[in-house]
Amino acid sequence: MPKTVIHSYPNLRTVCLGIVTHHGAAHDLLAGTTQVLLQTMSRGTEQHNEETINKKIYGTGGSLFSTTEKDFSIIGAQIQPKYAIRTLELLFELLSIPTLEDNHFQIEKQNLIQIFHQVQSNSLRRLLLFDADKAVFGENHPLGRSQIGIPETLNQITQEDLQETHQELLIKPWGFAVGAISSDLHKQLDKKFHEFISSQKDTVQSLQTFPARSVPPSHIVASPSKEDGSVYLCVNIITDSSPSYIGLARFSSALIGESFGSRMFTILRDQKAFGYLTGASIKLLDNVMVFRYFMETSPNRTEEAIEALLEVITDIGKKEISQKEYNTTRDFILGQLDLAFDDSQLAASKIINRGVHGLPPNIEAGYEELQAVTTKKLNQWWKKSVINPDNFSLAITGDINIPRVQDKWKSLSSKAI
Repeated sequence: MPKTVIHSYPNLRTVCLGIVTHHGAAHDLLAGTTQVLLQTMSRGTEQHNEETINKKIYGTGGSLFSTTEKDFSIIGAQIQPKYAIRTLELLFELLSIPTLEDNHFQIEKQNLIQIFHQVQSNSLRRLLLFDADKAVFGENHPLGRSQIGIPETLNQITQEDLQETHQELLIKPWGFAVGAISSDLHKQLDKKFHEFISSQKDTVQSLQTFPARSVPPSHIVASPSKEDGSVYLCVNIITDSSPSYIGLARFSSALIGESFGSRMFTILRDQKAFGYLTGASIKLLDNVMVFRYFMETSPNRTEEAIEALLEVITDIGKKEISQKEYNTTRDFILGQLDLAFDDSQLAASKIINRGVHGLPPNIEAGYEELQAVTTKKLNQWWKKSVINPDNFSLAITGDINIPRVQDKWKSLSSKAI
């Protein structure tokens, strides 16, 4: 991980800054501990109570945020440049000397339990938040667990668990600042980050490594929910997260399912009318990259939808895409990169994700990577590195017949993939 990443974008009017730690939800002994901790930390420090924090951040139009990912976490703020230094100092306090008051701790546990139940009542959210990663890594793998925990684990978390997790947050953190940053502010931020990071634990402790992915080929997680009127399915594909593949991966995701011109939208929704909802995303987890393609359909078309989605996905590895489709996808992606420069927090999230997973933490590199993508390279990469039964898994929920779905997935994954 880098020690500090500071990027100035003169067209922006705000600054997004904060601290990234190597400790994420997958490191928790009790699922949900890190998320409870980050929320509780944001309530106050030994020097600033909740009211003072709100005045300094929200009272100036800014926002405070914390994010728990599977393999890292963030505490940060989006603020006007003139308040950047004092905000950064406040973030350092929140991270290093939070009060972690018991009443706040209990409130945040209950808030997460409520969020869990909200997710459980929404089939698509449940599929993407809980089941999709289980399908990739397996039910008991740390990276397959819920980021927000479950009521059983959340109720078990104690103040001692919070204190132990808090100490792990302070091992080898790194800083980021993105947005309207003048040369003078850049120097001040760099100095502040250096002072804080160098004062934390510079131990020989290595970053925790996760067990190898051991789920069998054609893995499936099927969760029946008879009260649902729809079926939601998500095909996951894992591949190498090497920097040389990032441009190809980004292009593939957009081509298959991100835009109104994507294959999932035009074929699955417009031509075959499986359902209104389709989507795609890329997720970096530990040392792998996960393509995620999800859609809805009606129960009586479930098996047909699985087959159609696999066909849309695997077709890239069978023949080169047309020049027209290439141009449409390229223009969409480059436009998305430009839009990222209109929001300092969005730009920061892209930089953080790349930096955490060993990729160049530089958003501009996306232009070079995408311009290097050709239809031939895309086709060859999918044939060689992506289209492999070991890489595919399925998460599905709704009014489903599990044996039929399992048989269909087994049959397709052994033939089409």
